[in-house]
Amino acid sequence: MSKFSFRKLIVVASLVCLPATASFATNLNVGVGQSKTFSLSCKSGNFTGIVEGVVGNHYQAGKWVHTTRYKITRSNGQKGGNKANINLYAGKAPHFIGDGGSKSPDSMKQDGNWHNLTLQRGNMGLGASLKGEAYFQFVFDKSLADPDCYTSSVYF
Repeated sequence: MSKFSFRKLIVVASLVCLPATASFATNLNVGVGQSKTFSLSCKSGNFTGIVEGVVGNHYQAGKWVHTTRYKITRSNGQKGGNKANINLYAGKAPHFIGDGGSKSPDSMKQDGNWHNLTLQRGNMGLGASLKGEAYFQFVFDKSLADPDCYTSSVYF
């Protein structure tokens, strides 16, 4: 596992072994003083999660990422509550270990509507020549085991 992080291995295994899919990686060139929006999604079984947000490069605080909203949709009559979770992981790209981030409360709605969401990771301490990476984990709420999925990464 010297060339791959444990998180990347888990993502690959979930794509190969489980009925989960993720979108392709997004590469955003964010210059100093700039910000750009992103949208990432993933699916596990009858659940689909979409998260939108902004990445930026501040003059003094370095690179940052924050979310603006999310939507979780259930399909095919899937039952489930409104206690899903969305977790943000962000750090130096590529192949960082996902230990820096932010977690949502255990109350994310799964009603197919857009909802405000504020998750953020700021002041990542990355200079202009280094890229940041962010990805998200959705943990969907249903009886018994809660399925989850990971979005692809946004690089900035």
